[in-house]
Amino acid sequence: MGAPKKFVLYQDLDGTTYEVDLPLTSNVDAHELRENLGLPSYIDLNYFPMRSAMVTLWASVNAPRLRELYPDAFEKNVSKNPIPALLFGGAAVKILCRSANAGGSLARAIKDTDFIVPKKQGMDFYKLRLNMDKAFGTQFKSFATANDRRFTAWRHGERYRLTTINGITEEGLPTITVLDLFCDCIDLRHKVEVKDVFEKYKENLYTIGLEYLLLSKAQFIFDLPKESMSELKQCGQENRVLSYPHYEENKIILGMEDKDTRDVCAVFLDHEIGKGAENIDSQRMRKILEKDKKLALTMKLNLENLVEKSDVPRKLMSKSEVSTVTDRIKALLKELPIVDKKWDKPWWNTAVETPIIE
Repeated sequence: MGAPKKFVLYQDLDGTTYEVDLPLTSNVDAHELRENLGLPSYIDLNYFPMRSAMVTLWASVNAPRLRELYPDAFEKNVSKNPIPALLFGGAAVKILCRSANAGGSLARAIKDTDFIVPKKQGMDFYKLRLNMDKAFGTQFKSFATANDRRFTAWRHGERYRLTTINGITEEGLPTITVLDLFCDCIDLRHKVEVKDVFEKYKENLYTIGLEYLLLSKAQFIFDLPKESMSELKQCGQENRVLSYPHYEENKIILGMEDKDTRDVCAVFLDHEIGKGAENIDSQRMRKILEKDKKLALTMKLNLENLVEKSDVPRKLMSKSEVSTVTDRIKALLKELPIVDKKWDKPWWNTAVETPIIE
């Protein structure tokens, strides 16, 4: 039997190469770990990022035992306490929403997973991710490039960045992506603080919960010159233009991407407005947004746009499902704070990367 074939995942500018042996290995059963975590069986593990997420969540919860269980992988204790790593983004939607999984009307492929952890355990989680391949198999390999290390150093424990395997081709070759690890808050177009949900990681099924999930999805906003409208129409993206007459005349404002629209629809389709972990708590959202009127405005515009341009949901869902989603969005909007102030310039954080219109 020949030696394992080496596959170069990445070559750094200084010539450093990051390799992995082929074929890729896994010595864990993601379905078993999903069951062990108490997560719903409807979660579709055909997507590699979701299988990887199960392994990461299990390892985080069992962080105090990892050195004992995998002494060859972890020379020191990973953490004295379980790490309450929480998912947000598309992976969290798949955990919380049956309709976002295989057979559901709002299922979609995801390319990676988004994690947030308490800042005080950020370095523990970062090191855990960098050593997962030694414990669980080469499928779960992550590494830090020079750019990743520079990014992490600049953020002083607020965020970490690494490069990780995010898929396996039909030929058995790995694909990679850059992964941001957030601490305490999701700081993108707006800042969404989630510190108060880390203790509820089991109740919220290892996610940031429905309310923060909606906030993190509906905080997406940016502007473009008005002449970009023709390009938007060519790309079939004109439905994303938000109605806000107070903004400067030569600009248009764009809201959520189609993937976020799909995910937001899944949340409203599968969950009623009400109290309890299974429902969207409108009063809780109101309290959060009363402290941040800028985020409140962005969320209001995105949700109103979804209702007004329901032709987009109609492409994805049945008539009755569209009615359920729009009725629940309208019910939530009635409970959200009124924003009296009017802005003619960006009221969101512009110091983040603006996505390319595709």
